[in-house]
Amino acid sequence: MTSRALPGIARLAVVLEIFLGIGALFGGGVFLLAPDGHLLGMTTKTLAGSPFRSYLIPGIILFLFVGVGPLLAAAITVRREALAPFAAVAVGLTLIGWISVEMVVLAGLGSLAWTFYLVLGTCIAAVGVVWWRSSGSEEAPGR
Repeated sequence: MTSRALPGIARLAVVLEIFLGIGALFGGGVFLLAPDGHLLGMTTKTLAGSPFRSYLIPGIILFLFVGVGPLLAAAITVRREALAPFAAVAVGLTLIGWISVEMVVLAGLGSLAWTFYLVLGTCIAAVGVVWWRSSGSEEAPGR
């Protein structure tokens, strides 16, 4: 059986998902190791007014949903699963949701990183949508 190369749009999704996943595994992992935030130069005072007293729960959420999730989506793509474009859309929307909640919970702490990650989430979701729409007339991946 000859292995076909992944379409360009699928390769783009994999690159973006791996980039996001590795960064979120790092950030979430650091919060798991030091829930007081000191390893990232943060304090729990930043969480005042939020439902959290430490970064432990946000770290777990970041690690799993914004870290592991995109890496699983990349693996699904590499395996040529038909669900891969939908997984990319889900990853993008999850990131947009994560950053939007972070902006509300940490209101007043403007961050250029928020803009970057909102754009990244939008790009990943858009790649998924374009890929999904363009693959509608093609044979499902992996078949």
